Amino acid sequence: MGFPLNNIALERLYDFQKKVLLLERQIPYGQVSTYGKLAHKLGHPGAARAVGTALARNPFPIIIPCHRTIRSDGSLGGFGGGLKLKRQLLELEGVRFDKKGRVVMDKVW
Repeated sequence: MGFPLNNIALERLYDFQKKVLLLERQIPYGQVSTYGKLAHKLGHPGAARAVGTALARNPFPIIIPCHRTIRSDGSLGGFGGGLKLKRQLLELEGVRFDKKGRVVMDKVW
């Protein structure tokens, strides 16, 4: 799971954002999920945009790696460090891309 959470201020987060980030943290290294899948797992189908907003405001991007969530069509979506860095981080983890620059959806959590 990476870094321990005991030294970060999770209480600073809104309840929904905290739930999103804790779920995001469960995505294994080398895998991706989608905004919609996370929303569904949280019991809020249709809240993909809210999940994206919560991830965009992630104050702990090194501890909770939000680069592992993408759009349902395999495109990257957004990322505070820029899409080039998001792709590089995913490639570093072994995530593959097709010729159109979309994630090959064979390792979806």
